[in-house]
Amino acid sequence: MKAIVLTNFGAAENLAFREVTTPTPAADEVLIRLQASAVNKLDLLKASGAMQAVFPIALPWIPGIDFAGVIEAVGPKVQGFSIGDEVYGASLPGGANAGYIAISPQVIALKPRSLTFVEAASVPVAAQTAWQVLVNDAHLKSGQTVLIHGGAGAVGAYAVQFAHQAGAKVIVTAASADKDYVSGLGADEFIDYHTTSFESVVDPVDVVIDLVGGDVLQRSYSLIKAGGYLVSTTQPVSADLAAKFSIQATFAQLQPSQQSLTRIATLIEEGKLSVNVGEVFPLAKTADAWNALLAKPNKPDHKKNGRIVLEHPETH
Repeated sequence: MKAIVLTNFGAAENLAFREVTTPTPAADEVLIRLQASAVNKLDLLKASGAMQAVFPIALPWIPGIDFAGVIEAVGPKVQGFSIGDEVYGASLPGGANAGYIAISPQVIALKPRSLTFVEAASVPVAAQTAWQVLVNDAHLKSGQTVLIHGGAGAVGAYAVQFAHQAGAKVIVTAASADKDYVSGLGADEFIDYHTTSFESVVDPVDVVIDLVGGDVLQRSYSLIKAGGYLVSTTQPVSADLAAKFSIQATFAQLQPSQQSLTRIATLIEEGKLSVNVGEVFPLAKTADAWNALLAKPNKPDHKKNGRIVLEHPETH
């Protein structure tokens, strides 16, 4: 098969598009013929070598976390999936920027039928992260109030939708250009972070979801009611500040699961979840896709901040 391979630590210039050995699935794995995958900043961080202590990789390494494709082989210990099933999922170790991937069925689910492979490949990491921080980490309930920082970004857009569907009051910080966008997703109140200090206009809330980090995270602890939750996807939280304000604070790290992917697929099929795809590149142009991701603003505040997706027609 053909794959994108990182040959040396660094950036996009160290990616090569070349022939590699097609993986053989273990007895408890499936082999997926990949049709599309997405580009993640985590791939770029791993490639730089800066994450070796947390997410070690061995060179040569195939990047790619989100993916969508068709099952081509099923290990004898696998149940619930068959050859020909269209699936989507996430591989945290990478390996999805290729023609095939051998992977556990625990991190895949049937692809939403209403989505193309390109659309489906944009979903797993962003949507599962949003689902995890709201449902598993923050235990958001109907009638509560949640403040979502960076609500116009890839994860934020899903978080706004999930929180709205849960019956919560949703307050979002983003750029003024994205007010209509996040309001359409279900935001009840909007704060332009360029012009307004959110802590000056927000009463204490039950939950804060931080997708921005830095001083935004630090300024959020005091806004949460005692017993409430702060969840950050950007950096470790402060145990001291959490104790000071009597809240639960969590640094969320994605744990892909078949259960969450299946639930997300159901919501998409029911028309309750909007999917946002940005630029689409052929897999052979992954280096260009990486550079396009780097060119995006640091803060997730753009209406067109859809996921960058790679198509794989030339890899099999």
